Amino acid sequence: MIKILSFLALSMLLFGCQPSDSNAVHLVDPISEKIIKFDQSKIDSYRKLPFVSDPTVSYCEANLTLYEKNSKIMQYSSVDDQTLHPAASLSKIYLTAFVIHKLGLEYQFSHRLKLKYVTDQVADVFLDSDGDPIYNIQKALYIMSILRMQGVRQIRHLTISPQTRIFLSVLNNPSIELDQVPISLSETIKNFKLIFNSQNWGPQTQFARDELNQFVNLSRKNLPIVTEFKTDTVGVSDTEPDQFDQEIIVHSSRINEYLKELNVNSNNYISDTLFKKLGGFEEFYRFQSQTLKIKSDQLIMFSGSGLPTYVDGRRYDNKTTCRSLIKALHYIKIKADDYNVNLGDLLLMPDYDQGTFDSQSVVVNHSVVLKTGRLFEVPTLNLAGLASTQSGIFAFVFLGHNFDNSFEEQMKSKRDKSLLSLFSSYGETPLFAQPQKTKSTFIE
Repeated sequence: MIKILSFLALSMLLFGCQPSDSNAVHLVDPISEKIIKFDQSKIDSYRKLPFVSDPTVSYCEANLTLYEKNSKIMQYSSVDDQTLHPAASLSKIYLTAFVIHKLGLEYQFSHRLKLKYVTDQVADVFLDSDGDPIYNIQKALYIMSILRMQGVRQIRHLTISPQTRIFLSVLNNPSIELDQVPISLSETIKNFKLIFNSQNWGPQTQFARDELNQFVNLSRKNLPIVTEFKTDTVGVSDTEPDQFDQEIIVHSSRINEYLKELNVNSNNYISDTLFKKLGGFEEFYRFQSQTLKIKSDQLIMFSGSGLPTYVDGRRYDNKTTCRSLIKALHYIKIKADDYNVNLGDLLLMPDYDQGTFDSQSVVVNHSVVLKTGRLFEVPTLNLAGLASTQSGIFAFVFLGHNFDNSFEEQMKSKRDKSLLSLFSSYGETPLFAQPQKTKSTFIE
């Protein structure tokens, strides 16, 4: 749960006021000219949709391949495509586009360690983790193992930067709703004291060691995983030491693996931590308005995860139209093409990933990548993604709303029918490759 949003932020999002940036230089983003534009004079429904008169469904689809070849031709079909509805976890599609815009697809988090030796086996260490949202037991063990390779068996004083946070179970409960994101510095200090002392290790740490050993062996890294370690004190400082004996930099895996994780398992903590790291709603609003060219009455984003925001006890949800999501999906496709990144490395593949898409009726062959969304307090059941058909790549969006949760299975049936109907009309073409890694440690 995202609890607090300033009145200024709320006013900007609800009333369409742009964040103040009087000193900013407005640069035209060339990619914005490539993103699909909805010229009403060119729009013509190309096929009869299953839910033309269903008040619980909003749906739209667009042939992106055809549009990229000739922007004067728009193969587009829709129902209720310009009404705002809760985005739920489809917010993570916007977050994915936002992360790519700000960081690219080759970005890696840098964990910088500065060592000052006290003896040949004891050192004072300064650590800055670059705001890496996945700093868990595995990554902690890996960094301890790197230090052990340098002869360090014990840290006398571990000093972390304010942006360094460690959340040991970040991958274990993706749907968790915390009152504070990222995790607080006080909790971070407790976690470092816990995991950087081997006397506290238990079965969960051993399981992480086993997985890390598999990664090290598969990667052919010459790195024995640490079995003992000790840390005396942990503190925080925003001042890096001027004098040190050695600096070590440990890189995370590339950002696309983080995006894959948050889209497959709908990880809320990773999503909201990234959203905040990249500037939160103000920076996102600039991206929304200047690059995606989406107005504030077509998209309202309070969080990166899709969890609700509360102001003075009142709930505010991210809201979107179908058309706005089509634009975000097109942006992701364009950037993935630019970076030569397979879309299966960014979004959920139903025939490969064990994630949030629970369908028995949708059987596909590397022809669709997608993201799901679900809210219970405000009943919402959503689906959006990219489908490879014999007529080209389609972006599609299904927003299920205004239903009772007891009718969840019926809504899932409608959701699945929307995707199957698309393939029934245009055929299926295998395109998206499964990710190269079966399980990521989020370490380079």
